[in-house]
Amino acid sequence: MILIDTRTLALQEFQNSDQRYAILSHTWGPAGEEVTYDEMMAPERSAATRFKPGYDKIVKTCEIALANYKLPYAWVDTCCINKASSAELSEAINSMFRWYKDAWVGFAYISDMTERASSFHQSRWFSRGWTLQELIAPKDLIFFDRNWEFRGTRESRAGDISTITGIPTSVLHQYVELSEIPIAQRFSWASTRETTRVEDRAYSLLGIFDINMAMMYGEGQKAFIRLQEHILSQSADLSIFLWTDLETNQKHTGLFAPSPACFIEMRKVVAEPTFTQREFFLTNRGIRLKLGLTWDTETGLAILPVKHLFGASDKPAGIYLRRVGQDLFVRAHPQICPTVDAEKVYAVFTAAKTLTDFQSKSVAHNVIGLTIPQEVTVTRVEPNGSWDPSRHLLHAGHTNAFLGYMVFQLDLSLFAIVFCFRSGRWSAAAISRDRWPAVQESFYNYYQSYANLAELKYNDTMPGARMASLKGPHSTAMVVYMRGGHAQPHPFIELQFIDQEDSLPPYMQQVTNDKVE
Repeated sequence: MILIDTRTLALQEFQNSDQRYAILSHTWGPAGEEVTYDEMMAPERSAATRFKPGYDKIVKTCEIALANYKLPYAWVDTCCINKASSAELSEAINSMFRWYKDAWVGFAYISDMTERASSFHQSRWFSRGWTLQELIAPKDLIFFDRNWEFRGTRESRAGDISTITGIPTSVLHQYVELSEIPIAQRFSWASTRETTRVEDRAYSLLGIFDINMAMMYGEGQKAFIRLQEHILSQSADLSIFLWTDLETNQKHTGLFAPSPACFIEMRKVVAEPTFTQREFFLTNRGIRLKLGLTWDTETGLAILPVKHLFGASDKPAGIYLRRVGQDLFVRAHPQICPTVDAEKVYAVFTAAKTLTDFQSKSVAHNVIGLTIPQEVTVTRVEPNGSWDPSRHLLHAGHTNAFLGYMVFQLDLSLFAIVFCFRSGRWSAAAISRDRWPAVQESFYNYYQSYANLAELKYNDTMPGARMASLKGPHSTAMVVYMRGGHAQPHPFIELQFIDQEDSLPPYMQQVTNDKVE
């Protein structure tokens, strides 16, 4: 740790942070105004260095630390980090929260604070990413205005600060540990803050979550994904998944938020009392979970309860999941978080960490529609969660590998349609009630055989194909058609009643008529 001697303004290096020192929190000025490590280490400091606005901040910090607190050292980020060394920069960023916490006292220099009371609330200091931990970590924090006049302490101004930042006064008074605050709420404190580098939106939060990780400038928004991975490896707090992305048009995403801005609505979430042990595993496919899911009958989506309540409303929070594989889910409707009011069914499944825009569009595009008469009931869908009953769409997901079925009931008769999606194409076949029980019993094993998979001979390259028919009510028959080609935005299966004496349309007359009776 590099510290400034408050008497001589010389830099000294120490192996740890157990010295008595003051620490400065401030916002950086324009390029060239701040004093660098190299300028402070020069044998003789030039007049250009000493006349910089940033040099005055160093001098004032040392003067107040020595005169008011008898402290021999001070720390200022502009000159106490050798940014030319990537190793030293990484060590400093990973140690920053601890250095602020270990300081004897912290000074917050609010350079745009004037005599106007509103200038404190409107200060740029509250909008910067790095100043969040600098506000929370110190044991004592003293505010100074642009003229270095005393303007209160964090404790005396806790109410105002809480209004500005959304941080509870109990945190500002350090009555509670940060680990007691839900992850989503802690992220919400950073939701409106900005940094010069995209990566620093993640790096500036390491101390807030007690995380250490390598600096990789150039990774962009991936830094925030890495931060969430590190947090998840050390925490069972499901609120990390509780966010809303109001800046994207993606209909499907992964479980991880793309940026802290997604947590802006989560300042009031509180944890539910629970004794359930939860374990998560990061795998090459995503996040492996064993948790209770509920199912929304209107959308066909799974809802993952996140064991938190939406503040004073006392409503349990959750997120929508869309099944895109046998045990693979992605997040659906990332712009909203539903409430949970149904019984939970425990399941072991994997959820994607992230989803690209292309993959999101694939989930929306890789669908097949069904037109179903009111007299016909859908009794089962496998895999559960792939069917959207409100839009009558079956989703294959984004992996180009889907095999499933739907079971229908007409009066007392049951029949099934088996679906396969691969290489960007849908194929299907209808199976009679007599054959279906045997096929269903070993469904996935049965279709591992290419010969059996070849039974799904009706595909979406056909402009129209009569797949099957069965006896309907009165003198009608129910016919199952595959509608493909390019006439529709997506292929669809049509279940239609026809008069048994009617002739087929001309374009259907050459198609095989398989019976399902």
